[in-house]
Amino acid sequence: MEKERLNKNFLDEFRDYDFSRIKETKIFLVGSIRFKDYFIKIESILQIRYKKLVSVCSVDGLLNNFFFNNNEWDKLQEIALRKLIDQEAILVLDVENYIGEQSREEIDYFSRILKKSVYYLTNLKRY
Repeated sequence: MEKERLNKNFLDEFRDYDFSRIKETKIFLVGSIRFKDYFIKIESILQIRYKKLVSVCSVDGLLNNFFFNNNEWDKLQEIALRKLIDQEAILVLDVENYIGEQSREEIDYFSRILKKSVYYLTNLKRY
């Protein structure tokens, strides 16, 4: 049997979400690192199924946040804000309706300063 990353079991977890509502191509994922599995899975779905160019602040930061001191973490946050300039939209992974302080800063900068589209995972849910 041939391997397939986006198999039925993988996709079933996200069957209630309509990612086709995201029209932009360059998408930046924003959210709490405690939901890193969502980052990994949604990145694959958006890239493979929807041909989106997906970015995150730092893969190392996402997977190993507990190794960073405050100064390093602040530098990663500064870089995240710089990366946002090149993005067309952000997708906020507001799992369990949680949005952390750093995510709020990125959302505010992106929507208020850059005046670009912000999508929320909870709003992509089909009812």
